[in-house]
Amino acid sequence: VRPPMKDIKLYINTFVHIYIYSYIFAFVQLYSTNLTETLAWVYPFPLGAGCSIKPEKEECPNECSDQGRCVDGKCVCFPGYSGLDCSESSCPRSCKDHGRCVNGECVCDPGFSGPDCSRKACPDNCSNRGKCVNGKCVCNAGSTGPSCSEESCPKNYCSKRGCPGNCNNRGRCVNGKCVCDSGSTGRDCSEVTCPGNCNNRGRCVNGKCICDSGSTGPDCSEVTCPGNCNNRGRCVDGKCVCDSGSTGPDCSEVTCPGNCNNRGRCVDGKCVCDSGSTGHDCSEVACPGNCNNRGRCVNGKCVCHDGFTGKDCQERACPNDCNDRGRCVDGKCIACPGNCNNRGRCVNGQCVCDNGFTGADCSEKTCPDNCSNRGTCVDGRCVCESENQHLANCIKHGKEY
Repeated sequence: VRPPMKDIKLYINTFVHIYIYSYIFAFVQLYSTNLTETLAWVYPFPLGAGCSIKPEKEECPNECSDQGRCVDGKCVCFPGYSGLDCSESSCPRSCKDHGRCVNGECVCDPGFSGPDCSRKACPDNCSNRGKCVNGKCVCNAGSTGPSCSEESCPKNYCSKRGCPGNCNNRGRCVNGKCVCDSGSTGRDCSEVTCPGNCNNRGRCVNGKCICDSGSTGPDCSEVTCPGNCNNRGRCVDGKCVCDSGSTGPDCSEVTCPGNCNNRGRCVDGKCVCDSGSTGHDCSEVACPGNCNNRGRCVNGKCVCHDGFTGKDCQERACPNDCNDRGRCVDGKCIACPGNCNNRGRCVNGQCVCDNGFTGADCSEKTCPDNCSNRGTCVDGRCVCESENQHLANCIKHGKEY
């Protein structure tokens, strides 16, 4: 049968004690005259007949968790610990309900201090310039205020206290503190302020505003324009007012003259005119076919160069317009028959006879009223159908013959 672990442990401890103390006993026996006192000093365990040693009767639970000592089978806990095996952390007076217990120490709530959190805390621990009494600071000499953070002056001696750097001649010293002049700031008035605190649109560096993007000016109060208007206009309330000849949100675009008169579109400052319009500003009316480069356009009509004719100057002209004695075909004159016998003019190769003449070549004379359709015209004279042939127009006394 295997003995319990407790008995084995007790046996080993007893054996070790006997082994060690047997040597000590022999040593003391040589030098001591009182054996009883020696044994009491060397081995504080009761000895019986035959020098037998009695083992401990009881052990403490969990060896007191190494937080106490074992006495007659019971744990006597070290301060800050409690429980049957000293495993529980205990805080003094349960932290007075003003904190929590962590590993045997009180972690106090805000406003309380002390080992048991019984004392009221003072603001900022009195700035290390005083002591805390019932939650209020009792300041040391030379300090004052709820947290002893302010400096106090002896009677009537405040005026004699100096300020750091004598306020750098940029302010006046009041009770040891600098009251800076306008434009200066800091404990010793050594820092230069910026106008308007840069209007919260930039940062102040050595008294000058470094403005954020989109703002400008000495105090960053002005709004910038895109691209600074490309130096082609001026910025007004964040918008570009462009100079003449420029346009666009940043004045980067070039305008066209007269805005192309709404007859074209502007491309890089030049007008691309619509059909029917021309000119640098599209104000002129275009000519058909641009006069085929054989003339110039005036108010929408072609004025052809010499040798050309037609609406678009596409046709070739004839010399002297064929002297009105023929028609011009591709620069060549086509004459009329008989040159119209000098009794008419030639138009496009056909005779347009003068009054009193007719025929393809104007060689025939006409009769008055065409003989009233009552006779035949022969060489300008009517041959009437009636006996009254001598009448010029075959009419006598209002009667037709």
